[in-house]
Amino acid sequence: MIKRLKLFALVASLMLFCLTFPGCKDKVEIFHIGILQWTEKVQPFRRTYRGFLNGLKDRGYQDGMNLKIHYRNVEQDKVLALKSARKFVRDEVDLIVALGTGSSLAALEATKKERIPIVFSIVGAPKANGIIKDYNDSGGNITGVSMKIPTKKQLETLRYALPQVKRLGILYCTEMPQAVATGKEAAAVASSLGWTHLVISFPKEYLSQLQQVVQSLVRKVDVIYIPTDPVLGLHKYMKTVIDISDSHNVPVAAVAEKFVEDGALMAVHCDFYGIGRQAAGSAAKILEGMSPRSIPSQLPAVTKLSLNLKKAQDLNIKIRRNIILKADNIFD
Repeated sequence: MIKRLKLFALVASLMLFCLTFPGCKDKVEIFHIGILQWTEKVQPFRRTYRGFLNGLKDRGYQDGMNLKIHYRNVEQDKVLALKSARKFVRDEVDLIVALGTGSSLAALEATKKERIPIVFSIVGAPKANGIIKDYNDSGGNITGVSMKIPTKKQLETLRYALPQVKRLGILYCTEMPQAVATGKEAAAVASSLGWTHLVISFPKEYLSQLQQVVQSLVRKVDVIYIPTDPVLGLHKYMKTVIDISDSHNVPVAAVAEKFVEDGALMAVHCDFYGIGRQAAGSAAKILEGMSPRSIPSQLPAVTKLSLNLKKAQDLNIKIRRNIILKADNIFD
């Protein structure tokens, strides 16, 4: 037993020596990871990326030591996303990490022939968008962690917080498939809750008319729900929605803490840093030799509730005490 312990200590010392001594670096296996970031302008994407890097570090993988990170931010450009993913394929990276639905779809398209493994994260509806076949079996060279919190849970929490709500407005841009999928899901859930609902969806080209669209919507509903939409999630568009809604005393329910901090009333959401860390676990398994298809995709491990009590006061809205006590983040 003592001999075995000594042998283990010797092996560990040699590994540490090879990681730290410059002349031995060529003996350490360097994994190349292509990071395909959908946008840096929406805070949840930045937090997910940071969580992913820190999650890898905690598992012994670090850029500059045994990793080489190739980072590409495409700012919601589908053409650039596909071009960047194809470059990762040509560069023969060991793994592509796709942050966002657009990034994930581009990575799948680019790897149809060269089956490089993919890990996705911050994706709102991976099954509905065709990214995975099922959570237990993706059906391809991909696995990952969704940001999806069931829309039913979000709207049930909204109903409990605001029992006076009878008419729900659902607003989204049709540019990204996850917005369409979660918007339609919200409409079905609203009906099941006995609410009347009004859905307004529009292509990206109509964003210049967003102000008029919101002004029309707020006159007909008690609250506006914005589903998983990285387009309306951009600060300037979200601000337009919130400012106009505020002027009509209509609260906005969103899907991220940042939007509540910026003036939405509430959000039931994932921990974006946390889903990045979850995705790092799947990436580490792939680097250790597992097939992505054998690694089940995951839902967020943590669900959070964010409330803006200052906004509730400004709009003269009373929120039930039980909901306030359950909140993870309160802005007042």
